[in-house]
Amino acid sequence: MVRSFVLGAAALFLFAGLALAADKNAVTGKIKKIDAEKSVITVTTGKKGMQEDKEFKISESTKFTVIDGDDKKEMSAKDGFKAPQLKEGASVALTLEGDKVTAVTVGKKGKK
Repeated sequence: MVRSFVLGAAALFLFAGLALAADKNAVTGKIKKIDAEKSVITVTTGKKGMQEDKEFKISESTKFTVIDGDDKKEMSAKDGFKAPQLKEGASVALTLEGDKVTAVTVGKKGKK
């Protein structure tokens, strides 16, 4: 009886962890449009021939990371929208929890 309870509890935690992990994902692509007034970034995602544009609402709690070569700066969403690297055509990765954007990374690390 105790063994069944322990195994059932372990299975519950395992499936709950998998559900939470599946709820967190990333979207990568190129910035198509930035609307700082509405806090919206439009990103072109997918491979050539299968690309689509997606709009993402950025909240005040979203963390921005700007990578410029080997330089990496973390900032608030308010400052992130002012960063010169945040421009159309820039590479971007957005971390999502459900449909909420929790982090935005702009740019790529420089090649060595």
